[in-house]
Order: sequence, then C-alpha cells, then structure tokens
Amino acid sequence: MMKNSIKLSVNTGFAVNRIINNEKFAQFVKNNLKIEYIQPTSDWLNLFMSNKYTYKNVINLNKILNRYNIKVNSCFTGAFTRLNHLAHPDKDQQKYWINYFKNFIDLSIDLGANYVGSHLGILSYDDNKNKKRKNILVKRVIRNWHILGEYAYKKKLKSLIWEPMSISREFGETINECKKIQILLNKKKPSNFKLCLDVGHGDINSKNKKDYDPYYWLNSFVKESPVVHIKQVHKGSFGHLPFTKKNNSKGIVDAKKIIKIIQKKKNEDTELAFELSFKERDPIDKNVKNDVISSVKYWKKFLY
Repeated sequence: MMKNSIKLSVNTGFAVNRIINNEKFAQFVKNNLKIEYIQPTSDWLNLFMSNKYTYKNVINLNKILNRYNIKVNSCFTGAFTRLNHLAHPDKDQQKYWINYFKNFIDLSIDLGANYVGSHLGILSYDDNKNKKRKNILVKRVIRNWHILGEYAYKKKLKSLIWEPMSISREFGETINECKKIQILLNKKKPSNFKLCLDVGHGDINSKNKKDYDPYYWLNSFVKESPVVHIKQVHKGSFGHLPFTKKNNSKGIVDAKKIIKIIQKKKNEDTELAFELSFKERDPIDKNVKNDVISSVKYWKKFLY
C-alpha cells in the first residue's frame, strides 16, 4: 500500500499519436506500469473534435477504465493547448476557450476527475510589457478564470488547478508571483483554485535561487497542490525527462526527497503525475514505453 495516500499517475501527453487505442493504453497502464491512475490530457481526449465524437470517446474510455480498474483523479491540458487561450486579446478567442474549458470540465467529471487544470494562459510579447501585464492579468486572465471557477463550483468539481510556469508571459514563475495570483483567483467566491506544481518549473533568471528550486516550491505550496507534475530535470535542461538510471545520475529530482516533503507537510491525498515528453527521434521514440516503465519502477521503490 502506498504511503501517505500518494497516488502515482501517468499523464497521457506522451501517448498522443503513439497509443491512440483506449484498450491498448489501459493494458499498458495495468499490465506494464501497474498503477491505478491516469491523468488524461485534453489533447489525448481529442477535444478539438466535435462534441458528438468526444462524448462517444469518453463513454468508451470510461467502460475500458472501469474494466481494468483504472481511475482518473485529475485532467489537464496538453502540449497542443499550450496557447494564449484565456489570455488572448481577442474576445472571440476568449469566448471560444471559455466554452472549451467548460466542455473539458464536463468530460473530466464524466471520467471521475476531482480536479481539472491548465496553465493560466500566455501573453504575447506586446501584452507582457510591464505597464500592461498587471492590468491584463486582473481584467482579462483572472476574470475569465473566475467564470470557469463558478461553473466548476456548480458542477461540484473539487477545484480547478493551475500550473505555475517559468516565464512571466506564462504566469506564476516565482514564489511571490504564484502567491499573488493564488490570492487573486480565490478572492471571488464560490471559486476554488488550487495548484498543480511542476518540479521542473520556476524562473531560472530570478536573483532568488529559491524560485527555481523544486524542493523550496514544494515546501511552500504542497498543501495547496493536490497534484504535482513529476519528471527528471538536468541543470540547464528544460526537457520532460524520464527517470532512467542515466537521467537520475545527473538529475536534480530525487523521489525520496519529494515524498519526504509531502509526508511531512501534508495529510491529504497527493497525485504525483508523470508528465514525460519524448522527441520524435530514434532511439528515443523506440524506447518510450521502456522509459515510462523505468520511471514508474524508480518511484515505486520509495512508495511501498
């Protein structure tokens, strides 16, 4: 049994265009990874397709996950949705994305998710100028997320989760910025916002080294982060690396240290979601499944 109610899950981002059959993906999770949770991404669920298609796909996926006893605690946006979305200056685009996220919330709830999340949005170079940024954050980004916060509350979602990123255009890049935004998001009730921390994020240009220290981030926010994205990180590298022996020998993310912080600081359940990314180059592409399996095995050593 896992310590301290820590759930291991795999984010489906790596599987987009690699494992598109729901049954085969469930078999890989159950038989090879031997974990009980997945974190579906909006890309993997094909949310850009028609509603008729996506709902049919979710019904099919639900049946398969139930058959294999695989659960969904959270859903998240993926690489294809790393866009301006709710921060876009065009109001029609904002409306589109508000409807997109409402649909995403509905489908995620159908899959049993307690949390649904994304980055907050991305500012263009022009919008990120100092005089504009603060005003846009409050009047555009926060306002749009409050609309979704109210919708999520009515749908009885446990909370929306947002991911602090690594540059100012993407928001939450430093400890202080993250705290400020979290206060702004939760200012309007009944909205409820928590975090999805990422062990590889933080502003490397910050004068404060704590702003890109994964352990300081965890110590600061783990109580507010029901979901944490995990991947191996090398100094000066920004890849979503798997936890292989080679990567672990050079990496800064230590599973034992992460788990220790969670156990010390938090009593509630925490989902540790593998958010791994692989180049479409061989031998990397050929080794994807084995590298995901190795990553899970590495973390399991410290969780049982």
